[in-house]
Amino acid sequence: MFIPRTLAETEGPGRGAWARALIVGTFLTLAIFATLSVSLGGGQVDLSVGDVAQTDIRAAQTVNFISESQTEAARQAAADAVASVYEQIAPRADIRARQLRFYDALARSITNILTQRNAGTISPEAVVTRLNEVAPTFSDEQVALVAPMTVSHWTSVSAAGRTALEAALSGEVREDAISEARQEIRANVTASLAQPERELAGDLAAGQLVANTQISDELTEAARQDARALVEPVAVEVRQGQTVVRQGDPITVLDLEKLDELGLTRPLMEATTIAGHGLIALLLSGLLVGFLWRFKPDVWFRNRSLLLFVLALVVSAVAVRIAADRTLWAYVVPTAATVLVIAVLLDAGAAAAMAVTLALLAGVMNRDAFGPAAYALTGGIAALVTIAHAERLNMFVRAGVAIAVSNAAILTATGLIGQNDLPGILQGIAAGAVNAGLSVLLAVGSFTVLGHVFGIMTVFQLLELANPSSRLLRRLLLETPGTYHHSVMVGNLAERAAETIGADPLLARVGAYYHDIGKMKNPLAFIENQAGSRNLHDELDPETSARIIASHIRDGIDLGYEHGLPVKIIGFIPQHHGTAVMTYFYGKALRELGASGDVATSDQYRYPGPKPQSREAAILMLSDGVEASVRSLDEKDEPAIRGMVNRIVDARVEDGQLDDADLTLKNIAQIKEAFVQQLLGMYHSRIKYPDQVPTSEPPPG
Repeated sequence: MFIPRTLAETEGPGRGAWARALIVGTFLTLAIFATLSVSLGGGQVDLSVGDVAQTDIRAAQTVNFISESQTEAARQAAADAVASVYEQIAPRADIRARQLRFYDALARSITNILTQRNAGTISPEAVVTRLNEVAPTFSDEQVALVAPMTVSHWTSVSAAGRTALEAALSGEVREDAISEARQEIRANVTASLAQPERELAGDLAAGQLVANTQISDELTEAARQDARALVEPVAVEVRQGQTVVRQGDPITVLDLEKLDELGLTRPLMEATTIAGHGLIALLLSGLLVGFLWRFKPDVWFRNRSLLLFVLALVVSAVAVRIAADRTLWAYVVPTAATVLVIAVLLDAGAAAAMAVTLALLAGVMNRDAFGPAAYALTGGIAALVTIAHAERLNMFVRAGVAIAVSNAAILTATGLIGQNDLPGILQGIAAGAVNAGLSVLLAVGSFTVLGHVFGIMTVFQLLELANPSSRLLRRLLLETPGTYHHSVMVGNLAERAAETIGADPLLARVGAYYHDIGKMKNPLAFIENQAGSRNLHDELDPETSARIIASHIRDGIDLGYEHGLPVKIIGFIPQHHGTAVMTYFYGKALRELGASGDVATSDQYRYPGPKPQSREAAILMLSDGVEASVRSLDEKDEPAIRGMVNRIVDARVEDGQLDDADLTLKNIAQIKEAFVQQLLGMYHSRIKYPDQVPTSEPPPG
């Protein structure tokens, strides 16, 4: 049986509560102290590549180390010196034979044209036309040169071109140097021909010249990797007393490597620094423990919620520490994402405490305390203000815009105060925009997972459960239509009442949808599903009927776990009846036993409970009773409805069913009025029409 404990049962002033505070406070103190003190970033010098040194820095000791930057530069130089490696496109002889065949075919075609000219079968004009057809690459001058040429002379010219082509293709012709190879083949044509004929033969051969080798990216890369592997790591020695960085010189990557090896970029922990960090850690953890214990008991007394808060704080603090004193990096860390996640999963108050704590830590971890602290605080508050009561994913987009605007404003303000130049301010604004984007992405990508891991129900999960097409609600509609309709009506009442007193209306509605799912195990045992058929309770004794009716609580809890409902929603199932008496069967038992003199105790006819533990559960109990009772009224006018609402609510109050819920007398009065107004809307009267009513005119209301 699902029986949750109330906060009142865990809030006692005994030793357990103080032990909890001591354990959580000690852990937080140690975690914050370690984050502040352990070397994760920053150090004795705060320099980046390109910065100008403000003073000379000398080596206090001799160190030898392998320089990654110098080694990489040497390896890159060796790789760049490797020439491209070529591979054959096809066997060289095959390419040569193919291109020579093409060449010979062209030469024969021209020989045939000249032979036909000599035989008189074609006219001189036709010779020119035919030459242009078979050799379109010939210029007009070359065509004019060949047209009157004798066959034997043409044979000499073509043979000279063939010899040059064959010689060229016998050697290597690179794909990326084909133009140079064609120029070379023209120059290699025999000088025994006249210049125009040499050019003709050269052009003819160059036209058939193709590459037989090409660059192999894989072989070239392998050769370069081999060259890189042969380079020995570059060792650097810094001697004691040597000037590592001179005042006025720009900082190089090698300079930073030397400073790191000398330990000058690691923090120098003084005893006073350690003591200060300890006091800050103790103060922050004490304030957080006190705030959560005093003002956020729903977070403090729930182990998973408290664990989520503490882990989120520690992880965010570590991220801030890593980026501390790293110029723009300190403004990129998305601390607002933590605030968004805590606000969505836990509470706005807890998220505000997280924003303030992270802002204080950012101020302590960075040397410029005001800028980073104000930046983290304004971004966190902007995230908190815009994400409150988020019920759609687009609310995260709005939060991202608000964070970006807030970041830009605070960075511009601090930049103007510090008299930074315009490029520096613009860089800060860009970092703020990146921060906003990362914050939204991390929050959207993690809050569902974190909610599942830590057992925390989100608004988006509630919206999914409220969808009528969900599997369990679909079953409820098909298997128990009367119960489904009752649950929807109860949901309407519960949502209206929750809105009136400031409770969670969505949670109340979803709890109402699932509070009677146990009736699916035995639908006909409940009158709303009998559809006018025989009531089986007429044939059963009151005690048996009471057990059957009460069993829908246990069955509902089993179904809830079977279908993976959140524990918070399952909790509504036993709480919606509390420990109330089943008055119908109790009265029936009294009537039946009265004649025999036996007495029936009311405890035999009570639901197992527990009583409602929250305002939403209390509203569901009242909504359930009111809806069922008002539906049974013959007349549903305002006096009848108001009277029934008052009787049902007052009976629950007198029976002590609302003792564990955080409701005031004013809340109860508001709930009554909300019920009356909602029921009047649900059961509003209609106008009676005469018999002859045109069917094309729908009745009003």
